[in-house]
Amino acid sequence: MIAAVSLTGCAKKGGYAMVLDKEHIDAAPPLLTPSPGAPTPTPAPESSPVVEEARDLAPDEIEVDTYVMKKTDRGTSKDPRAMRDEQWLIKVQMVEDSRRITIHSDRAHFHKTKIGDRIKVSYRQGKYTGTVWSADIED
Repeated sequence: MIAAVSLTGCAKKGGYAMVLDKEHIDAAPPLLTPSPGAPTPTPAPESSPVVEEARDLAPDEIEVDTYVMKKTDRGTSKDPRAMRDEQWLIKVQMVEDSRRITIHSDRAHFHKTKIGDRIKVSYRQGKYTGTVWSADIED
């Protein structure tokens, strides 16, 4: 039922897009699980949320997709955007309305496309918010 409600709130759209950038992110290292006999850590007491103030980036830091990281960590398993599986990201700009979309691609499409290529893209856009929920490359 939740899937049906979420799909009715989206409109399927598509069109041609220009490839702006491609990025590969390695898989994050697996999280260690405690052994059965080990004591469980006690959670820290909750405190009021701390609002971080804006700060200047250090010379060896960069900001990518609102994440601040070391330049050497980008695309590696230390990247804060890294997940359990590898990611192949293709950033495109729609020709029709200049909307920029990041496509979570598979390895084959990632290696087949080049920066500057025109590709056909389909995506789901929220009817009320305009948010792009999923995007795929059409063959």
